[in-house]
Amino acid sequence: MLYGREADLETIEALLESAREGHGRAFMLEGDAGLGKTALLEEAGRAATDMAQIRTAGLEAESSLPFSALAELTEGLLGGLSTLPRPQAAAIEGALALAAPAPGARFAVCAGFLGLLVNAAAESPLLIIVDDAQWLDRASGECLGYAARRLDGQPIALLAAGRSGEPHSLSGPKIEQVTLSGLEPAAAQATLMDVDPTLPTQVAVALVDSAAGNPLALVELPALLTAEQRSGAEPLEHPLPPGASLQRAFDRRITQLPSDAREACLVAATALTTSLRPIQAAGASLGIGKEGLETAERAGIVALSDQRIDFAHPLLRGAVYRGAGAAERRRAHRALSEHADDEDARAWHLAAAAIGPDAAAADELEAAAQRARARGAHGAAADALERAARLTEDREPRTRRLLAAGLAAAIGGAYDRGVTLMELADEIDDPIMRASVRHPLALITLNGGLRSAYDTEQMLSEEADRIASIDPTASAAMHADAGVAAAVAGNCRQVLLSAERASALLPADAEPAEQCQVLSILGMGLALRGRTGEARDALDRAGALLGEVDPLTAVAHSIAFALGARRCTGQNKLLREEAASLAAATHAAGADGLFPYHQVLVADCAFRLGDWQAAQQAIALACEGAEETGQRASLAIALAIAARMHAACGEEQEARSAVERSIRIGKARGYGSPLGWGQAAIGFLELSLDQPLDAITTLEPIDQLFEFGGLEDPLIIPWAPDLVEAYSRAGRGEEAGRVATKLGAQAARNGTPLARALAARCAGLVSNRWEEELDSALELHDQADAPFERARTLLVLGGRLHRDKRRVQARERLREALSTFEQLGALPWAERTQAELRAAGAIKREPVGDPDQLTGQEERVALAVARGATNREVAAALFLSPKTIEFHLGRVYRKLDIHSRTELAALVAEGRLEDAVPHAGGAASRSSPGTAGGRPNAG
Repeated sequence: MLYGREADLETIEALLESAREGHGRAFMLEGDAGLGKTALLEEAGRAATDMAQIRTAGLEAESSLPFSALAELTEGLLGGLSTLPRPQAAAIEGALALAAPAPGARFAVCAGFLGLLVNAAAESPLLIIVDDAQWLDRASGECLGYAARRLDGQPIALLAAGRSGEPHSLSGPKIEQVTLSGLEPAAAQATLMDVDPTLPTQVAVALVDSAAGNPLALVELPALLTAEQRSGAEPLEHPLPPGASLQRAFDRRITQLPSDAREACLVAATALTTSLRPIQAAGASLGIGKEGLETAERAGIVALSDQRIDFAHPLLRGAVYRGAGAAERRRAHRALSEHADDEDARAWHLAAAAIGPDAAAADELEAAAQRARARGAHGAAADALERAARLTEDREPRTRRLLAAGLAAAIGGAYDRGVTLMELADEIDDPIMRASVRHPLALITLNGGLRSAYDTEQMLSEEADRIASIDPTASAAMHADAGVAAAVAGNCRQVLLSAERASALLPADAEPAEQCQVLSILGMGLALRGRTGEARDALDRAGALLGEVDPLTAVAHSIAFALGARRCTGQNKLLREEAASLAAATHAAGADGLFPYHQVLVADCAFRLGDWQAAQQAIALACEGAEETGQRASLAIALAIAARMHAACGEEQEARSAVERSIRIGKARGYGSPLGWGQAAIGFLELSLDQPLDAITTLEPIDQLFEFGGLEDPLIIPWAPDLVEAYSRAGRGEEAGRVATKLGAQAARNGTPLARALAARCAGLVSNRWEEELDSALELHDQADAPFERARTLLVLGGRLHRDKRRVQARERLREALSTFEQLGALPWAERTQAELRAAGAIKREPVGDPDQLTGQEERVALAVARGATNREVAAALFLSPKTIEFHLGRVYRKLDIHSRTELAALVAEGRLEDAVPHAGGAASRSSPGTAGGRPNAG
């Protein structure tokens, strides 16, 4: 009987009911040992007899073995492998050692696991139960955490339990935390009476006091009483904390066992498995018969069944292992290493059995790390390499293993741990080796926000200069990455200086990847300083070498960052293709630490090119990936770009929230670049909301910020055209003219059609020759793929024509602008254009009444709404805001000449709209078996 847990049971029932209705959720029960978490999980299983169930429990002994928990969870799901995309199926097979591992397939394993869950849930609602989450192996924990954050819209419930204050993978905004507290006195008293109804009242009261509401303590403490204490003749000892009480209770149960049973339990507690075979074999080699385990079973310490052994409680396992001497533990590890079922377990047992440095154990752990890395378990690889380094006596191989451990941790997204490990490897005198450590260390601290961008640039430059005469190639690479750090800091002058230094040092016969890195960062430095023609040449030469670059290396990340300068050279389409290719390669290989910034580039290019839905999906992935992997630099930029997208759609609250966070991250870590992006986004928002004075206040300081940083490019952060328009709307023509003149000079040096079009539009806002300038801007827009900016120019021209009393021409231009704004979902700009049209005497447009006139986005919205989805559900599925869905739905009603959701549903029922959108549970869905949270299939 679970006394005092009524509220917790109601919470669990709500979780199960939500899953039955197709709205998956994840709950994490947290609490101290003994509070009844496992009992609640068992109650959940009994309450979900109408649901399919899979379960696992973390084992401290198995936490170093990658995918051990995943193997248990997927045991009954592997029949669905054939339904997965082949890269995901191969990754799952490799992770579970069913086939050769797919190289570095970390993401594919996570996506494949989610696909297996979705497939299973298609037949029946699914409950996943996870106990002792704090002891899950890292790789399995990552897969579970990934799935838990993507259950929305699926008939899947995840209920996990873990110790308070101990790290685990099941956290995040979509995983609901439920903290268990101790039992109230009445419930504690009832629990104790169930355990031993013969206790005198005063003794029971004292025990309830000592247990402090911990149910397990209430079960175990009566056994600690002497006969006199039990009768009440002697007082109880001074109340102990529940943890200490439990520990003493378990220790006493272990010490009461015969010696052979204690020895047998020690082997079981030491094993990295629950399989009986290696435990019994190791015990036999130590002279321990199977009778010892049977004695322990009769005492309630272990349970034996079906070639498996389990301790009655995890605390008992710990009590057995901790209660043994160090020599006894090493002896057990040595025996188990000789009978281990797999190579990884053997390596860890050898390491635990070692006294001091042990080259053989270190070598086996390094081999285990290579296997883990091949399966995408980068955290497990880092664990093995770190332990191998500690077992290594010689300085050079120890440093190499620590460096490899740090890199593995960082690739897996554990930036703090990566830095800690690499700093341990930093204590070396040889300049080349020190540089080989400090170079990746600098990049990790930069992207993880663990050191200011300025300090990172300084460290890289200094180390590069120290080795310039010894290893010019390595020096060139470090100077190039110093340029990356300078760009993040917002110092464009230093970007070019570092890139030029790298270019001068790089040998002519350098490897293609090295040439690509230096050329791309040189191109970035030239572009930021306004030397666009030279920049394009360098970037194109770098792009030609991109196929020679391993996408899983830090070099590839630096190159991707630098290739972002193609936005300055008018090559957004090419950049989008390059970034998408890198994103696909890194994502399929499981290198999530390299994925977010690639998606930032994809998002920004898609937005500029007018593919706003793709942009919103990519920026959501970028923010999510950067959050999950701790990439502060990528997150700051992603949030600023997301803010501009929100602003364009009129989503004021979302835009301000994103910018506030971006700037907060940037200021804390010396990131100058996000500050400029963020201020420009808010200035654009104020302009979009027709608040020109607020826009001016926000945008004016950017001029000084970029003047200080030396930015001469007009396109990378397009703030100047917004400030010219804000000045113009506010009637401050002289100031508008000043900024327009400066922009014109920059655009002339840049030379791209888009830069010149923006400059011509601004000239049209301030010049008496407005028609000539604006016509010229439209001609230039025809050479540049930027529909939103073209529509803004049409709006300006339509407004000037209207005020020049040329209403027919004005309406023609304004309608063209309105069509583009509506298709993009630029709500505030569409509303402003409609106001101009009304002022110009436009007649209200008649309904179209033809489904073929719907845009693709409108059709997706219409179909989802017709199925019964709310605006909020459709917004979540399409990565849009509810306000944008409302806007699109209004246009659907007008075009189809209808007025309600009922009429829309009738049109779909009649087959007048093609059913082209996937759905689940009556609503548009983010995920399907071939996708994960909207992400593309791996590979």
